[in-house]
Amino acid sequence: MSPSADIIKIPKHYKRDYAVDNLKGFLIILVILGHGNLLPSFKTTLADFLQGYIYLFHMPLFFGISTLFIKEFSWTYFKARFIQLMIPFFFFIVIDPINVFFQVIHPGYSTLPLFFDFHLKEVIKRVFIGSGVYIQSPLWFLPALFLANMFVSLFIKYRHKPLCIGAFCLAFCGVLLYVHLIREYNFMVPYGVFIVIYVSPILVLLRYLYMNKNRLLTYNPFLFVMGICFSSVLIIYLIPKTPPMALTGRFDLAQFRVPGNILGYLLICALSAFIFLLFLNFNKRSVFSKIGYYTLPIFLLHFYPWFTWLHFSPALYLPVNVIGNILIAIGISKLLMKISPKFSWIGMIV
Repeated sequence: MSPSADIIKIPKHYKRDYAVDNLKGFLIILVILGHGNLLPSFKTTLADFLQGYIYLFHMPLFFGISTLFIKEFSWTYFKARFIQLMIPFFFFIVIDPINVFFQVIHPGYSTLPLFFDFHLKEVIKRVFIGSGVYIQSPLWFLPALFLANMFVSLFIKYRHKPLCIGAFCLAFCGVLLYVHLIREYNFMVPYGVFIVIYVSPILVLLRYLYMNKNRLLTYNPFLFVMGICFSSVLIIYLIPKTPPMALTGRFDLAQFRVPGNILGYLLICALSAFIFLLFLNFNKRSVFSKIGYYTLPIFLLHFYPWFTWLHFSPALYLPVNVIGNILIAIGISKLLMKISPKFSWIGMIV
């Protein structure tokens, strides 16, 4: 069997891949930059460009790398991923003690946790739909990520059934064809179903590349750098902003501002693939791999206003905010896990 014959084969004895951790660490830093609006605070054309450029690949790659080691669907696996992703989502949507703490210090800084604003309509919006518009939080990503994991898990199980593969393809084509219509109503769709369908080919592509990495890494990394540059230039010139003045108007999964044509989609795929392949060359322990190991707690805790009381210049506030968010999340995670391993149920890691 050739190395590319099956995109599903997983090594039996998995050794931690620091290349993936390095990429996760790099991406979570970009998430902090993007959600904190740290770059636009510089009020320069370059900073605004970088803010939009980050959104072209950081979320597709996060979806993709989360599915690299997915197992074939089973109810046992379903339960494990539900606990890992959905329990933290429900906890931070319903209770969120950190939110309550900041509400005391800065009243009205964000929406109250559901426990303190309990209405049936709010329960439906935040718990059972969970879109970014309703919860006003990046936490929409967790249920969407859970669905993406289940999609790939089902794809693995039924990959040899033409009817199932045909259904997946039809669903993707339908979403791509009606992107503009879906954008208007995406916030009412439970758990980002359309987002997951839209990124599904990227998930399969990245998984295929990873399973064939030994052959692909024989190529000079400079080719991947050139691929990143070339696809980036084409995206900038061929994919218009929607709306024109939006910093993230070319691509923003949360708002479903995405290309609705196959050329634009292929360019987004290409950019994500080349960045992914470039990082596969860095399979060494580093600061990024350490940060990447704590991606989940950093994600869960990065959007609180830890540093709003600081009045630094943008050049100083940016590194303080990024480094501070990372250290706070890792510190809280380690402390809670030292108190009790049961805190892993809300996304904490030793």
